[in-house]
Amino acid sequence: MNLLMWLVLVILVVLALKKKARSTLDQAQTRQNPPPEQPDSRPAAKAETMVCCAHCQMYLPASEAVYGGERGEQVYCSQAHADHA
Repeated sequence: MNLLMWLVLVILVVLALKKKARSTLDQAQTRQNPPPEQPDSRPAAKAETMVCCAHCQMYLPASEAVYGGERGEQVYCSQAHADHA
């Protein structure tokens, strides 16, 4: 029984050392060969206010909206929806 306990202890120590060595090796490889950085080829988009179509409830950028209604207060996603209302 005593021999079995020592055998299990040795196996656990060996496994722990292997795990530590693998972790150290991975860190060293990462430092030597860092992943390549991908340049961002497209310009950053500016945030724009989103509005909701009064007819179909679809959200769209305010710059693409069609305004209509009695006093131009309603927002629509297309001229067809503005005419329909």
